[in-house]
Amino acid sequence: MPTPSQKPTLLIITSETSEAERLMAVLREARLAERSLSIPSADHLDKVIAERSCDLILCCGYDRDVEVDKVLSAYKRLKTDVPLILLAEPEHWEADAGKARRAGARDIVRRADPEHLRLSVTREIADWNARRAAEALNGRLAQCEQSTLRLTEITGAGVAFVQDGLHIDVSATYARLFGQSATEDVLSMPLLDLIAAEHHQAIRDLLKSTDLSDSSTTRLLDVTCQRVDASRFEARLLASPSEFEGEPCLRLILQPIETAPAQVSAAPDAISATQGAAGMAALIAEIETHIDEQRLVTRPFAIFFIRVEKILDVMHDMGLSLGLELLDEFGGTLSALVGERGFLTRVSEDGFGLIVDGLDELGAQTLAAELSAQARLPVRAAVQDTTVPDCQIGYFLVRDRASAPEDIINTAHRLCIGHRYDSDGVNEQEHSLTKGEDEEAAIAHKIEYALRNDQLKLVYQPIISLMGDNQENYSVLLRLLDEDENLLEAKDFIGTATRCGLIEALDKWTIRSAIEVIGKQRRAGHNLSLFVALSEDTFKNPNTLLWICDCLREFDVRGNWLTIQFQEDVVVGNLASISKLVETLRKIKCRVAISRFGATERPEMLLQALSLDFVLLRPALAQGLADDAAKQQRLLQLATLAREFNVKSVVTGVEDARALTVLWTAGVDYVQGNFLQRPSPTLEVQA
Repeated sequence: MPTPSQKPTLLIITSETSEAERLMAVLREARLAERSLSIPSADHLDKVIAERSCDLILCCGYDRDVEVDKVLSAYKRLKTDVPLILLAEPEHWEADAGKARRAGARDIVRRADPEHLRLSVTREIADWNARRAAEALNGRLAQCEQSTLRLTEITGAGVAFVQDGLHIDVSATYARLFGQSATEDVLSMPLLDLIAAEHHQAIRDLLKSTDLSDSSTTRLLDVTCQRVDASRFEARLLASPSEFEGEPCLRLILQPIETAPAQVSAAPDAISATQGAAGMAALIAEIETHIDEQRLVTRPFAIFFIRVEKILDVMHDMGLSLGLELLDEFGGTLSALVGERGFLTRVSEDGFGLIVDGLDELGAQTLAAELSAQARLPVRAAVQDTTVPDCQIGYFLVRDRASAPEDIINTAHRLCIGHRYDSDGVNEQEHSLTKGEDEEAAIAHKIEYALRNDQLKLVYQPIISLMGDNQENYSVLLRLLDEDENLLEAKDFIGTATRCGLIEALDKWTIRSAIEVIGKQRRAGHNLSLFVALSEDTFKNPNTLLWICDCLREFDVRGNWLTIQFQEDVVVGNLASISKLVETLRKIKCRVAISRFGATERPEMLLQALSLDFVLLRPALAQGLADDAAKQQRLLQLATLAREFNVKSVVTGVEDARALTVLWTAGVDYVQGNFLQRPSPTLEVQA
């Protein structure tokens, strides 16, 4: 996550404006503060701090019009964590020191000692930054806790919070593991009542020996659990200190132990359907056999995700053991239908993965329809409605260059559950509409000609700060001169380049040319930073990062002068691949951005998963913004969300002056659009 760079806001209590300006000059010279406000007295001190978000108070105790005792009394009543530094006359320093400390002031500084003032403010700013970081980490921790709980629900593990051997909260899955339909039924039972007698001593030792103040302590036990009907099951218990409603407690994650991986076979040579993590690992390994080291697909294949949607309801209503039994029988039916046509494995509690080589679109569609019609749960699962399939199937074809195996599986799963993205048109870095074959071939010829004859040109559109950033940020766009000297915009040829396998060559030319421009401009004294978009085909190539490193070395350019941006819907479909790429880009100091941000239903998940510097919001949000309250609300939500993760927000597609007022009020960091300046071959912001 980028390091916070925001400076605190100072509140100076003095009746003399010139004195406030003098103090700010001292601190600004030391680069300790940039923003301040002043008040003449302690009246309404609490309201000023709350409404103006002040982070540090300087009280000029030597000002004859400032009543120090009144200021200290008001500050003591506030019980705030905003630090106060009292500035006093040297002859009054000792008398004021005692009162200041009793009121909770962090320091008292002599009026004529600017060095002490700078040191004191430096210390308080460091504490202020530490508090902000701690708040952010606490927020991330809470999010991780929620993610852990959601994950355990999916994997079939139960979660319980225990204090002094008694349950204080449990998940629904935990209750179902012990045969209870409601969590309240488990809350009334001690933990030992759910554990077989032979493991009571181990549980007592666990409760006694765990230090609840040490959150890094974890214990793992294999235990025999006992349901209310006296039946038993083996489970693995992970115990760690936690908190529940502010009270220290022990968090238990209970995972039933499978005695052996479940095998589904309809014949001696049938495909095995392993479960959970083992099944996922097997599917990933099978995908890897189709892909070489350059991520090129050596054997094209179709991947299917087959989800038995109603099985979770069956498990809820009829019990876990019966649900698993029915799912095993379904797996046997599915295995018999697939036969030797492909590789089948169980990858989740309700899903199977299937890989079949050599299928085209029609073949994949036919197989999906066949499996959907014939793969049925056993009759005893529910009253059968033959018109409604028991499973949902999503599939897609993998050819040419592939993403990480995890991304391939995730894409099939999203297609299975009907995931879709919003769309609001095509911009200069997106695919254009499919063209006729003759026109497509002509444009491909123009691209090849331009690559051979250096007929590609970069144009730049400024990304302008609304917050006073002095860095010269530009978005890089590509133009092409054909044989007749006609200038083509990216939207006229990017789609064809992607479909004809030429997009990597265009991206590499753009990257190298942009880095060369950065080097020249930096040597000329310009504080330049360029944003360059990478296509999906390019970042899938593992050699792309080496190409970037070579270009940076060739032109002696630092990584943090270059921002690599990815489009949001591409990120969602390739999250595993891009996560690894972003980690590596961080190592060479490159900045990272997501463009067309905010199209997905939960954009915060991307901010949690990736370490980003910028998000560029969809151009459609800026269109008609001044007259559209719904867009204003959405934009405010996205800008606030980015700020919570210390990510800078950029609104693109700004076309009118009235939108700027809305954007500034919403706290947007940067703006870009034709209203401000159209893309230009020069790097000068036009008046």
